[in-house]
Parts: sequence; C-alpha cells; structure tokens
Amino acid sequence: MAGSLGGLHCLLTGASGFLGHRILQLLMEEEGDLAEIRIMDKEFSADLLGTCDRFQGKTMLNLLQGDIRDQEFLSQSCRGMELVIHTAAIIDTVGRISRDVLVAINVTGTERLLEACVQNNVRYFVYTSSVEVVGPNMRGDPVVDGDEELQYDSKLSFTYGQTKKLAEKRVLGANGRALRDGGTLMTCSLRSMYIYGEASQFLLLHLDEAITNGGVFHRLSRKEALVNPAYVGNVAWAHVQAS
Repeated sequence: MAGSLGGLHCLLTGASGFLGHRILQLLMEEEGDLAEIRIMDKEFSADLLGTCDRFQGKTMLNLLQGDIRDQEFLSQSCRGMELVIHTAAIIDTVGRISRDVLVAINVTGTERLLEACVQNNVRYFVYTSSVEVVGPNMRGDPVVDGDEELQYDSKLSFTYGQTKKLAEKRVLGANGRALRDGGTLMTCSLRSMYIYGEASQFLLLHLDEAITNGGVFHRLSRKEALVNPAYVGNVAWAHVQAS
C-alpha cells in the first residue's frame, strides 16, 4: 500500500547492491512521503548516485559510507531511525572469500546492527535472508512447495548459507526485544529465491560465459534440478510491503 510509511525515518543498508538499489527506487517511487532515507554502504555506485540525484528534494536522502562491522558507525547511523532494511551482505557460493570475512560481515555485522537498533530505539527491522538458509542440503534433497513450516534437514555445505542462517537466527531471536525507551523491536526475515533482473552482475556473467560457449549456458547443478527464480522488483517490493 503506497504511502504507508509516511513520515518515517528509514535506514537502508547495502543500497549500492543489486537488490538494495531497487528497494531504494521503490521507496522513492511508492513511499515518497518518507521523512528521511539514510543510504548506507561501504562505497556508492554511479547508478546509485544517479538515483539519488533524480529523487533529491522529494525525500531527505543522506549517504552514509562506512563499515557494517563498526559499532560506533552503526550507532550513529541508527540514531533517530524508526525502520531499518538490512540488505548488506557478502554473497559467495564458490568459496572465494574466507569464512572469517563472511562471518564478520554477514553475522557479526548483523548482530551489531541489531544492537544499534536496540540502543537507538529503532522499532522495525527487515532482514534480507536467502533460500540458502534452507538448502539444498549436502544430499541435494528437493524442496517442493516449502514454506516457513517446512521440516527439512538443513545441514548446509556452503559457508555463505551457514552465515545467512546464523544471521537470520539472530534477527528472529531479536523480535520482541525491549528497546531503551521501553518500546519493542519487531523483526522480519525475508527468504528470497535466486534473484534475476536488470543490472544483475551474476546474470551478466553467465550470459558472457554462454556467448563464449557457443550460446549454451553452463549447468550449475544436476540436470533434473528445477528452481523458481524471483524478479528483483518483486523481491524489493516484498521488502517495502514488509516494512
């Protein structure tokens, strides 16, 4: 419902990312009466800066450049906010990034952001989780029409999925936590499928590989495996609706 966030102050992490950027666009297009959006990332892409220029004057936009592991930076970023949408994470399903770095960003960063919310009386926290927290497991057991009640052996093989699962546990565990002013923190975790859409670097990589492979995509799993990828605009809209 457009306009439901009117007057709120919102912090968006990972705003230069594929999903975060689209969330920002939808917040501006559909929720233009937000009082303020603080846009957090370690660096800002040219596309993001262009979006900020296009919408400047409609809602107060403030760019916050820093490290998700920096507790003081997070505390300052959350001050005066009522809503946090947390998309910032490192995605790595091929083992290129060390476990220590993945844990520090995806788990510890989320823990510190939640603590900053509690200390600064932020009431709403929406977290970008992933289907990777469910599976597939090491045996490749299928998930058919799964939902939140699914009973599934989720011993995960990838460090990325493990860190997202740990972070999600922290987020859901913080739901109902008392804030300093006596209020209550409400949290939500959204597990999206694999995301496709405009500006997807992952998709562009596979398109480039297919071109050099005679127009044939490389298979990433068993030939009988089926998935239902989600369009980035729909996943972004789910975040806005959850907010």
